[in-house]
This record gives sequence, C-alpha cells and structure tokens, in this order.
Amino acid sequence: MNNKLRSIPDPHCGLCMLGLLLFCLTYPALGMAGEFDTYRYKLEENNNDKVCTHMEDVFSKYFKKPFSTISDEDVYVKDGGVLPPLLPGAKDDLHSFVTMLHSFQPTSPEFDAIKWKVGKLITRTAGELDTQNTPFIAADMGLNNDGQIETFIKFGFMTCYNFYSGGCRPTDSWSVFHKGDIDLLNGPINWDMPIQGQNGHRPLAVMLEDYDCRVIRPFIYDGVTYLSCYSQNWGKNGPDINRSTPDREYTEVLKYQGVEKLPFPDGRTLLKAKTVCRFRMTVAK
Repeated sequence: MNNKLRSIPDPHCGLCMLGLLLFCLTYPALGMAGEFDTYRYKLEENNNDKVCTHMEDVFSKYFKKPFSTISDEDVYVKDGGVLPPLLPGAKDDLHSFVTMLHSFQPTSPEFDAIKWKVGKLITRTAGELDTQNTPFIAADMGLNNDGQIETFIKFGFMTCYNFYSGGCRPTDSWSVFHKGDIDLLNGPINWDMPIQGQNGHRPLAVMLEDYDCRVIRPFIYDGVTYLSCYSQNWGKNGPDINRSTPDREYTEVLKYQGVEKLPFPDGRTLLKAKTVCRFRMTVAK
C-alpha cells in the first residue's frame, strides 16, 4: 500500500486563519457547481479487493449525487431535519444543516456507523461572548484500529465546490483527541478548543486546511475504521477563475496511521495514511 503524508499546519500558526474560518461557517454558500451532477466511480487503485469492491458498490449506489444540497427551510422542516443528536448548546436549524451537509450526507450503513453529535462553538467579539450558532460535529471511534478510542472533531466544513465561489470554505478542518481528553458535554465550547485542547490536553492532530482531502469522512466496514477522502486535481496551473470544474476528481479510502512531526526548522505535522482504494469520479453524461 502507498503511504501518504499530508501537511497539517502548526496549530499556533493556524490561529490567524480562524477569523476567515468562522466567517465561512457563519455564511455558508448554499450551492456549488457540481450540485446537480451525477457521478460514476471507477476503481483506479486497489490494495484490498474486499474493501474496494464493496466501497465501489457503496459509492455507486449511495453517492451518485455527492454534492446535492437542501437550502430551503420548508424542505428541511418537512423532512423533520436530518442533524445528528445535539450536544449541550447546539441548535437544530437549516443554517447548521447546510454548513455541515457534506459531512454526513449522502450516507450509507458504513457511514451511519459513525455516531456523530452536533455541538456549538462560542466566539468572542470585542471581549464579549458571541452566541451565534457556529457548529461542529464530534464522534468517538477507533480511528487507529488499535483497540483505543479517539474523539474526532470536525469544526470546519467544505461549503464550496471550487475556489472561486466566494464567502465559503473550500476544505474541512478537524482534530483528533484521546477519548476523555476533551469534554464536549459542558457546551457550548470555546472556538479554539478543538485546536488548542482543554485542561492541558493537546490534540493528537489538527488539520486546518487540506486541499488534498477537501472532504474527509470516517466510516466503518467489517469492524475497521477508514477515511473517505474527496479531492480535486486542477492540473499543473491550478484553479482558474474561468473554469468551474476541476480536471479530475477522486474519492480515496484511507487508513489513518497517526501523525509525524518534522524536525526544526520545518516543524510541520504530517498526517500519515495508507491508500486502500482510489476511485476516479466522472460526471455521467
């Protein structure tokens, strides 16, 4: 299997990005270029026949329209809402649903095996508590598949399909803690807690922005925890304001292997993962 190292910005340096992050969470884009596209999935890299065959069927059956959105309040209310259970201080509303949509929709039994809960972050404005509804999701899972349980927190959410949608966030942001090192039941929690930690307990990993894995979703198959990773390839010249779609799109199935800290003066933290499967996504004509 191929090992992948993905950069994770240093949490202290990353604090300067939180203003933009919170703005994007507060004002999510309600649509994206690929919202109505129907996709096919073609297996391009196979390092586990059982897993890849199964997940090809899952993506082809349940993820034909991976970017379909609901932006109408009446539709959301009619459906009874689809948010997972709420942590103290959280709010069940259309704003939260649209912000986090691609983190739990579409879904399948494998993704439903992750028991997400929705929480709320408190931000400070001029020294005062700002009670605006800035959501996060969290779940306990055996991310390392080593018998230990971690708490996975996602506090930033991809809300735009391309880099030029404006007023939206292009990637997920997330962190990992040992279970018990962060208390989410006494919420809402401070906006920087998923990054800085709590009561001296630092996160095991923090990812503020990763263009190699713009949407990351844990799932469980056959008792093993994997990561589904959506990525885009815009070619050697990168994103172009004149183009609305990337050259290539992929969904990868990864196995999380921990983090690796590069020595000074680089100092970056790298996420280590094994590629189990790689699927090329193409828009059905």
